[in-house]
Amino acid sequence: MAVIDRYLIRSIGLAGLSALGALTLVIWISQAMHDVDLITTQGQSLIAFLKVTGLTLPAMAAIIGPVAFFIGLIVALNRLNSDSELAVLTASGMSPARLLRPVLITAFLASLVCGTLTVWVVPSSIQTWRTMITQIRSDFLTKIIKPGRFNELEKGVVFHYRERSGDALLGIFIQDSRDPELVLVYIAERGRIVVGKDGNYLVLENGSVQRETQRTQDASIVAFQRYALDLSQLAPGNDEVVFQPHERLTTDLIMAYVEQKEPSAVEARIGGELADRFATPLFTIAFAAVALTTLGRPRTTRSSAASGIVAAIIIGALVRVAGFTLLVGVKNSPFIVVISALFPLFVGVIIIIWNMVASRTIKLSYIERLVSKLSSFPWRRSRA
Repeated sequence: MAVIDRYLIRSIGLAGLSALGALTLVIWISQAMHDVDLITTQGQSLIAFLKVTGLTLPAMAAIIGPVAFFIGLIVALNRLNSDSELAVLTASGMSPARLLRPVLITAFLASLVCGTLTVWVVPSSIQTWRTMITQIRSDFLTKIIKPGRFNELEKGVVFHYRERSGDALLGIFIQDSRDPELVLVYIAERGRIVVGKDGNYLVLENGSVQRETQRTQDASIVAFQRYALDLSQLAPGNDEVVFQPHERLTTDLIMAYVEQKEPSAVEARIGGELADRFATPLFTIAFAAVALTTLGRPRTTRSSAASGIVAAIIIGALVRVAGFTLLVGVKNSPFIVVISALFPLFVGVIIIIWNMVASRTIKLSYIERLVSKLSSFPWRRSRA
């Protein structure tokens, strides 16, 4: 690898890593402030707090990764222009195609890292995070909450028990009013935490479930001898449970999408999730093409770089919004899923070809000759 390639890859990589670290730190701090109740109200240690919040870092890095690479590329190319290094390289005979090679190498490396995160690391970390949250909730119910108090586990969830007898809780009362359309009230004589292979449960004995809806004035009451309440239902983020597509492993999603045993709505979400996991890393290629088109040409010291930077940001944002739009419109069609997943690559290739034609690295005459050769094939001639 030439010296200029190593220099450009190092410049773009360092700028991209700096942007990734800064953006991830800012978002992690905001997330950590949201989960600080693990220490203040749920009695967890600082190590447990760092583990729970640290498990969200891969998901943050996967989302921010392509954007951080884009920022690093803009910063690196702008510095090359402001220091007149790009003008010197061009004057020495380096063509735009020569500049394309180190940029694409860096984009490929960034895409490889982001792909590893989205396809493998993020689903595993989310599942581990869900398990830890459920376990923390179990410990909170059995070890932290004091008897005789009405404790609010989260907004809309109230838990109370009268006293403890060994590992059992006596006189249990639970009210779940998070859904304004349906209020659930659990009353049981006793209950205990049971750890299963697929999660932790609060097994209630000799009690009843009361259901109240806004549509009916009367409440329905169902008595039970034993009732297993999944503790993940009491954990924060009940709308994002373990079985959601974004929390499942990529291999599981592929098998579920191929077998087509899920309901149509779930299959559409699985297809969109698969397309998103494979499309997100490829946005580094599209962003590299956008940055090269707007900032890859040398300019004089008197010209302002603001116009090129603004153009790069606007075009990059439009490309990302177009990708989101395609993902939202994903239906139960493998063809549409593949198109959505490869959309950033298509955009990047088209922009690179257009840029090379505009800079006369590739002449239109070559394309015209190719078209003429294709038109002169035997099957296009007359059979006279």
